Amino acid sequence: MKMIWGRLFGVMSELAGIGLLLTSAWLIVRAAEQPPVLYLMIAIVSVRFFGLARAALRYVERLLTHDAAFARVTEARIAVYRDLDRVAPGGMPSHRRGDLVSRVVSDVDAIQDRVLRLRGPWVVALVSAAVTVALATVIEPRAGAVLAATTLTAMGAVRVVVPWSVRRAGALTARWRGDLAADVSQAVLAAPDLVAYGATDVLRRETRRSTASLAAAQRRAAVVSGLGEAVVLLATGVAVAAIAALSGDLNPVLVGIVVLAPLALVESLSALAEAERLRPEIEGAEARLAELSLAAAAITDPVDVHPLPTSYDLAARDLAVGWSSTVAKGIDLELPEGGVLGVTGPSGCGKSTLAHTLARLVEPSEGQVLLGGVDVRELAASDVRSVVGYLGQDEIVFDTSIRENLRIADPKATDADMLKALDTAGLGDFVASLPDGLGTTVGERGNRLSGGERQRLCLARLVLGGHRVLIVDEPTEHLDAAAGEALMDDLLALAPDRSLVVISHSAAVLERVGRVVAVGDAQHVPHRIAV
Repeated sequence: MKMIWGRLFGVMSELAGIGLLLTSAWLIVRAAEQPPVLYLMIAIVSVRFFGLARAALRYVERLLTHDAAFARVTEARIAVYRDLDRVAPGGMPSHRRGDLVSRVVSDVDAIQDRVLRLRGPWVVALVSAAVTVALATVIEPRAGAVLAATTLTAMGAVRVVVPWSVRRAGALTARWRGDLAADVSQAVLAAPDLVAYGATDVLRRETRRSTASLAAAQRRAAVVSGLGEAVVLLATGVAVAAIAALSGDLNPVLVGIVVLAPLALVESLSALAEAERLRPEIEGAEARLAELSLAAAAITDPVDVHPLPTSYDLAARDLAVGWSSTVAKGIDLELPEGGVLGVTGPSGCGKSTLAHTLARLVEPSEGQVLLGGVDVRELAASDVRSVVGYLGQDEIVFDTSIRENLRIADPKATDADMLKALDTAGLGDFVASLPDGLGTTVGERGNRLSGGERQRLCLARLVLGGHRVLIVDEPTEHLDAAAGEALMDDLLALAPDRSLVVISHSAAVLERVGRVVAVGDAQHVPHRIAV
């Protein structure tokens, strides 16, 4: 309803602008005849009214339409997040992280552009043109016919030529914007390693290439937009000349109105040129969002969902794991409820993939994972993940407060619940010592925290979420010996209330864990492993 009212006020604002121009034209011509001033009072008041009304109506129109558009964008962005949750991580092997960010941000904004910058201008232009043509026809039928013909010609040309030119010129900036976002995201994440290995030039060249391609596409789009406006101005010039030639026998006071009528439509028709320049971009963004919504889910729940078992024993039977191909197979392991198990092996042998499979983020290639004696494929994925939590070595920490970072795990958690989880993770005293406590902001990627504090915050998030089986991947990575030892103390203290799977290369960590299984060998050849 807000959008409908917004469209109405937008049309009224444009009509007020047209009324302002045409009334001014009549007033100037009539005043040149030097009539009594009382004859001009209505026109004078009308000029003031139209001038003030145009600004007021435009303000109300923007307020209503943007409010409605933002509501739609919010709903669309939530839908995209749900799609990402449904298909990630197994359903998006060909997408780079930055490209996904571009979809969530730029492509969703295209929905707003369709509502505000594509449909809106067409509604306003069509209604304004109809009213102006009708007025010109009443005054001079031939002028109305000319104005109708030139206006329809301009609209048709803009609708066909501009989108065609954008596509032909390759001026679709969304694709290059996605590439640039992916390159920049990769640069930010890999910057420390690239600097350490002296390989920054490679990524710098790629980023410059994406930047140059995006800039070139935007320049081509600007040229096309100028082409659309040139079409509008050409049609307007033809209309003015033709109407002036046909209005020789018309009352001089009315000549100014019909001659300036085409100029009154320039603003609304020019807006169509910009709208049509955006059409291919908007359609491309919607196609990418549709592709995401139609992507197959990484995990499919069974038709008949088995209830979550009361036991949290975790086991694997002749398990094979992988993404597009198997990277490790023949895995057998047992983790009784409250137990601790270590997993080791060379880089690339499938340890993290095994962790994702145990947490039901990836389907097993072969074999089965059992939770409480029930195959996880018979359980709802959300139920499995409510029990089995995964803590990666580069877990995401958002640039917000400690409270909001924890609330991700349980939106209904109270401050007391959060402090208890932080105590369990060994971070309670630290947070209590901060002036703002739970309200302390952690900085981008948690850069205001030390490595150990960041890991403990992520661990507290798992604890707050109520997970009973915790899979931690390289928990002491990037930590010095003392910090790593202290973190392991707090991790092992979680048992026997919670089961632990600790993935690590560190001999010191594995010695403390006790039972260890090995995945792969030095040559990364998958082979059977057992406890």
